[in-house]
Amino acid sequence: MKIRLNYPDLTEVEVRLSERRKRKVSSLLKRLPPDSVIKRWGKTIASECLISKAFTDGAIVEVVRKSRIRTRRLWNGVKRSTEQCMITLARDEPRAQMPCGHAITPQALCDYCWHELEKGSSAITCPYVTTIKGDKCGSKWDSYTVQLSAAMSKTEKKSFQTKLDKNRIKQQEIESTNVYPDDIMISLLHKSPKLRGCSTALMRRACPKCWSVIEHVAGCLTMTCQYPSCQYRFCFRCLGNYVSGIDHNRCHQAPLQFSTDE
Repeated sequence: MKIRLNYPDLTEVEVRLSERRKRKVSSLLKRLPPDSVIKRWGKTIASECLISKAFTDGAIVEVVRKSRIRTRRLWNGVKRSTEQCMITLARDEPRAQMPCGHAITPQALCDYCWHELEKGSSAITCPYVTTIKGDKCGSKWDSYTVQLSAAMSKTEKKSFQTKLDKNRIKQQEIESTNVYPDDIMISLLHKSPKLRGCSTALMRRACPKCWSVIEHVAGCLTMTCQYPSCQYRFCFRCLGNYVSGIDHNRCHQAPLQFSTDE
């Protein structure tokens, strides 16, 4: 089943939903920004309602953010800009100056990020239009800067990072050369034991570049893939590119790879 989500900024996103009998609307809400509710014909659809009863194929529903009623205020330490917001063109609200130099309000940044994540983006880039031809700045923003400039709450930070990680892993799956059949890959990764002395990190992961399975035996969490044509260096916990100077014992735990979750 496919439905279209109509966001407050008038953008529409098409999503595919499972039609399993016991699948509830709450499974769709997990894919949306925190504090979101879904409305159809002006009425809020309860999270416990079954998807098969709440929607029909091709339905258009409205996504409403309950948190929009609160004002997002720039936190101390965020560099402020005197330029107008690149999305709303506002000048009367505080604007954050992003690393590329362009300005944006916290609420506009938050809405833009969730829109990009829903599209499946694995990175948040600057949408500032630089030419009359529609060319964009495209500078990549790191997740910490985005969370800080958008004044995200703890719940929003967790949801944002989890969705971003899932999108990144899906993109890696598409770009990688799978060296095992899918069923064997899923078995190896989903049944991985935990790292010794760690209750969350997995002992078995797949290289984000070539998708060969690697098992952590000992030492730090910086890993170099030993597949002859790969040699990719990455963090075994967050699965991101290795960057010197970062404490990888404290970085974010990436979701399970090759997951069948929506």
